[in-house]
Amino acid sequence: MWVKPQEVLLANALWVTEESTRYFVLQHRKGHGKSRGLSSLLVGTMDSIFDSKPPPYRILHQTPSSEVYWLIACSMTRQEILKDWEWIFKNVSDTLNTFDNEEDITEFVSCKIESIIAVRQDHQDADDEDTKAFKTTSEKFHRLFVLPKDEKLVNYYSCSYWKGRLPRQGWLYLSVNYLCFHAYILGLDTKLHLRWSEVTELSKTNSLLFPDSIRVATREKDYHFSMFLKKNETYSLMEQLADIAAKRLIDDKRCFNEDKDLLYKLSKNVPKKASFLKRDLDARAHSEAYRLMFRLPATEKLDGSIDCTLMTPFNKKHVAGRLFLSQNYLCFESRVKSLVSLVIPLRDIKVVENIENNATNSLLDKAIIVTTKNDVDKTNFLFAQVLDREFLVRKISELLSRTKTPIPCFETLSMRSSESSTDAHSISSSEEPTPWKCQPPLMTLFPLSPIPEVHKKQKMKEKQWELHFNEFGRGISMYRTTDVARLVLLGIPDNLRMDIWMSFSGAANERASYPGYYRSLVDQALMKHSTANDEIERDLHRSLPEHPAFQNAVGIDALRRILCAYALRNPNIGYCQAMNIVASVLLIYCAEEEAFWLLATLCENLLPDYYNTRVVGAVVDQGVLDNLISEYLSSLHAKLEQLGMINIISLSWFLTIFLSVMPYESAVNIMDCFFYDGAKVIFQIALMILDWNQEKLLKCQDEGEAMQLLSDYLMGIYNDEGRGAVRNKDYENQKRSISIQTLVYEAYTRYGFLTTGEIERLRLKHRLRVVQELEDNSERNVIRSVISDNFFSAQEVQDLLSVVREELLSQKKHMPEKYDVTQQPYEAYKVDFEYFKLLFAALSPWGKGEQSESLAARIFRLLDENRDGFLNFRELVAALGFTCSADPAQRLKLLYIIHLPPLLCMSDIESPIRNEAGDEIASEATEFFDNLEQQSIVLETLSNVSEPSTPTPGIQSSDSIKSDGLLSNQQIGAGEPTWEVKSLTNLRSVVQCTDSKINLKSVPKMTQPHFIMLWKTVYDIFQTQPDDQETYHSIANVGTLLFELGDVGKQFFVNRDESEDSLIAAAAAVVYDPTKIIDNSPDKNGNPSMKGEIEWYITVEQFLASVLNAKPLVDFFSKRTSLSDNIGQFKSKRFTRLQSFQESQAMKV
Repeated sequence: MWVKPQEVLLANALWVTEESTRYFVLQHRKGHGKSRGLSSLLVGTMDSIFDSKPPPYRILHQTPSSEVYWLIACSMTRQEILKDWEWIFKNVSDTLNTFDNEEDITEFVSCKIESIIAVRQDHQDADDEDTKAFKTTSEKFHRLFVLPKDEKLVNYYSCSYWKGRLPRQGWLYLSVNYLCFHAYILGLDTKLHLRWSEVTELSKTNSLLFPDSIRVATREKDYHFSMFLKKNETYSLMEQLADIAAKRLIDDKRCFNEDKDLLYKLSKNVPKKASFLKRDLDARAHSEAYRLMFRLPATEKLDGSIDCTLMTPFNKKHVAGRLFLSQNYLCFESRVKSLVSLVIPLRDIKVVENIENNATNSLLDKAIIVTTKNDVDKTNFLFAQVLDREFLVRKISELLSRTKTPIPCFETLSMRSSESSTDAHSISSSEEPTPWKCQPPLMTLFPLSPIPEVHKKQKMKEKQWELHFNEFGRGISMYRTTDVARLVLLGIPDNLRMDIWMSFSGAANERASYPGYYRSLVDQALMKHSTANDEIERDLHRSLPEHPAFQNAVGIDALRRILCAYALRNPNIGYCQAMNIVASVLLIYCAEEEAFWLLATLCENLLPDYYNTRVVGAVVDQGVLDNLISEYLSSLHAKLEQLGMINIISLSWFLTIFLSVMPYESAVNIMDCFFYDGAKVIFQIALMILDWNQEKLLKCQDEGEAMQLLSDYLMGIYNDEGRGAVRNKDYENQKRSISIQTLVYEAYTRYGFLTTGEIERLRLKHRLRVVQELEDNSERNVIRSVISDNFFSAQEVQDLLSVVREELLSQKKHMPEKYDVTQQPYEAYKVDFEYFKLLFAALSPWGKGEQSESLAARIFRLLDENRDGFLNFRELVAALGFTCSADPAQRLKLLYIIHLPPLLCMSDIESPIRNEAGDEIASEATEFFDNLEQQSIVLETLSNVSEPSTPTPGIQSSDSIKSDGLLSNQQIGAGEPTWEVKSLTNLRSVVQCTDSKINLKSVPKMTQPHFIMLWKTVYDIFQTQPDDQETYHSIANVGTLLFELGDVGKQFFVNRDESEDSLIAAAAAVVYDPTKIIDNSPDKNGNPSMKGEIEWYITVEQFLASVLNAKPLVDFFSKRTSLSDNIGQFKSKRFTRLQSFQESQAMKV
């Protein structure tokens, strides 16, 4: 790589000259390569510790009379530097001899190199993603850890890794999927690489043994890193990457994709980041914090922020704070926490204008005014003291120009996991959705008998809120202050709940962005048959059954619509039983469409992962609550742990936001606070309930007593002001414990210091642990389900499972649901043919020869029971077990069967794979059959055997595998005739049967061409074994014997008895050609009936008896292969799909 000429004063310090001419010098760096001299070790150590390691090869320019050298080229590889060296001789050296002045020579060389660089730069993007230094480090990272090129490095940090009690100073590399460390000290290489998905815990520690360090825990061990220059930045990035990995394990559709929009974003004063990915991840972290702060849609990305003041008309003051801007919103947060905040959708902004500076009022310097589109109640927002006002106005104008009016269309919002719900989109044109209409709040259609005192209090609250709206504004863009928080704590009046819940939760933003979406969803959902819809149907009449709205078809239909619509929108969640209770309460207070959007916001933003099949979010929050109880109620924590209650109480409380454990009229006040303040509210309430019952709980003798105590307390929480829309039927007989207003107020007073940020940090900590526990449980279930097949030990199965799991994660493909109770555990881990052939070549003793890929394809097809182009984990274990650890008879049965039709067709025989590596052995096998040809006339019948001339549908020939490079999932097992399906099923059952008394007459006889291929395969399998003459002598003898048995069979062919139970599927040996008149239909037992020619054949019994009488062959087929050892070597090779199959064949096991 040519570089701009740079002056070098000491040319030979730390460098070794390889070649030199009058004007140029080629050098390599000391410490590079296999050199182990003291100076090389010192230079290598210094370069590793200080990260000063330059490219190891370089070219210098020098004139004879000058002591100054000029660096003109450098390279990471010798091959590349030699190309530059040759180019110099061809294009520059001869010209230099024509110069008289050495200064002119140096100037000419410099100009020549700079012109080359300039030409190359013209073809590159002006705005490069990463710095040159970072690109060099990224190349080093991939080279050190042999990772695929698409594995993106995010950042790297200098630190020490504690190996034992000694620190190794080196570099920590953090990529999207891996944590890696490398140190090189005095010739000792220390390498470490961990997948983020293996991390169970991250923490900062400061112990005597590991001072001021970061601890990374996995299932196997703990790793400690210290001596960071940027410890907080490193830890934050590690948390973020581990969280991405954990979320992907929960839902593998949450894969990481770079946000290329950042490259083209109009920005200013943005700190320069070493890598584009680091900038991307920082932007994601800021955007997530921004969305949490203002309850914005999950797709919203923060564009930037700037300091300014907001003029608040309700008190005529200018409040200092920060203005935030994203694609669809302009937001403000005061510097003093909770003093005032503001959310303005860009769709509502009419114009943004500058205000001229006022000499008499410095508070209005550099001010802008934002005018909204509301013609009736036109609202202006005034921001002042904006440092870069012109840029801000230009930026807002740019975003406004991109803001489009929402189009009422179903496609405006893609459903979650469209891949898993493609059938949701398909509606027959002949079907018409049943007419329906959105219902208003059900409390208006089914009002309860009024209670004068309650009605009076509701009216008083409504009046207070109306006064507040008049002063602070209404809807999404109201000024949010401590005054509104105070009103929320007292409880929102029934008639205003819908509008206020929608505004504060962020659901109003979603609804406004996608008009018509709900109706489109419902029209599709009602005509879709699914498991979720069936579960919903069962639970409809269990939802708030005491309320008249749900004793009527109107309420039941509305509930059905929003639950079915959400199940269609988000198939990953579908339906969870707790959702019906939450949805029914939402329908009481909200119109139908508003209830849908509140449910969506709750499930996806406020309580993420709560309602999936494993309720991961609720389990994570159990851990968070456990953490909080341990910290703030330590004495009670020990008691609850002793009683084993923490997990029980939190799950029932959190899933329904207390609706299922306390009277509805009380629980809705908690929902008021929940939609206003987010998920931290449920933790504050839970801590307060436990705090108040602490003394009684400490005296409880068992779990049942403690649960009854809490149950009575919760059901005794009353709300005299909230019995308007819903009410407790046992209100008069209620054993009162505390009013909901007091509970909420005390919870905010005592535990108000809990912040959303702290809850999110605790969620991350426990998410890592919970996800790993679920993974461990899943893997244990898989191992338990396949270990009974007795192919491998539990440790070997565990090692194989880890390899498959690593592959599934690295390929970023959608994995089947691991925790689906309707399927077997091993169905969650599947491999396609591309990966199976690599595993087969690396792990199986049959996978070392030239026919390895062909054998792998036939075994794959035989064991792919459901013909979906994948082997599930049990089938994979069987495929390897049959060749690595099964008894000799079972292995030989498999070898025999994979050389029968329909697994081996005539095209495979006519054009087999030929590789240079196998020529010698192949020629030996061919010579063997040529000799037999001279001794027997039966080979004349080969040309007359009626076999398929084209590959059997459903699998490619070996030749086509080689030419195509892969076996597509659609081609394997697709479009097979019925007799082939039956044949494969019966052949599979014969291979899998371990009963020695099985009637092998059911196995089809083998014709001569197939036997020849079988025996060539035997030679091929043995080619990697030690050169043992006795073994090859046995192979020749057994082959000769079987050939003679085939001749004997031919003599008695006409008189043979048809077996009673042979395979109908053996008809695969014959494929009809309409141009031929010969009738080759099988007999009643499926054996080929050759009426035109007498057939040569052998039986599986003859094959087994002959081979099992040859001790060298029996020894080979009895030898058990150590799967764990082979897997260790396979991992060390770090194979990827980009590597050729020939490379995998070269592996020595």
